[in-house]
Amino acid sequence: MAAAEAWRLCATCGVENDLDEDTCAICADERQYVPAGGQRWTTLAQRAAEGFHVEITEVEPDCYALHAVPRADVGQSAMLVRTPHGNLLWEVPGHVDEADREWVRRWGADGEITTWSEPFDVLPGIRVLQPGGHFPGSSVAVWVAGAEGRGVLLSGDTCKAVPDAGWVSFMRSFPNLIPLSAAVVTRVADTLAGLTFDRLYDNFGLQVPTDARDVVRRSAQRYAAWVGGDHDHLT
Repeated sequence: MAAAEAWRLCATCGVENDLDEDTCAICADERQYVPAGGQRWTTLAQRAAEGFHVEITEVEPDCYALHAVPRADVGQSAMLVRTPHGNLLWEVPGHVDEADREWVRRWGADGEITTWSEPFDVLPGIRVLQPGGHFPGSSVAVWVAGAEGRGVLLSGDTCKAVPDAGWVSFMRSFPNLIPLSAAVVTRVADTLAGLTFDRLYDNFGLQVPTDARDVVRRSAQRYAAWVGGDHDHLT
């Protein structure tokens, strides 16, 4: 971990960058942003000295949310799912230190990082696939045993739960409010309609506790209607 503590992180998005880069490539993309005050860098060691740590919350049996305190980067949460066959860490928290690594090890993590493009079972009972949308590789995971056997969708930011209970939304860029087309959102929703799940967790600590598959379907229809001009008379 000592070498990792010296890695240069973008203070806005948290992604590691080469030392010779002037601007974070992630933040230079239209989906993110470089702060008005200019590019800022930090390290894990600096964040640890500032009191950053990860809080772990059980959201349901065998499923945990990990998020950085104080809020780091874009405020994302990671999800850790335990199964009899191994564990899945989905997304990444805004800060990681040795205590977090030890916590994950105690739960039996094997430390593998998998790259993939086609749908496959990353573990028995957990299927991952890439419906795209937010970016071409935007991914989701379905945990069959979650929600007391009704199935859980780990949606990342492919479709994001919103404060209005019973709805989700879809965006190319959430911070810059760049929408997706009706065709893309319909494609994403059609892909998810073929999965079995009743609950949804996004990557910002929000959830749809029940009837999530229908929520995704209805939300996609509402979104497509608005961006397609069906409700222009209301504006």
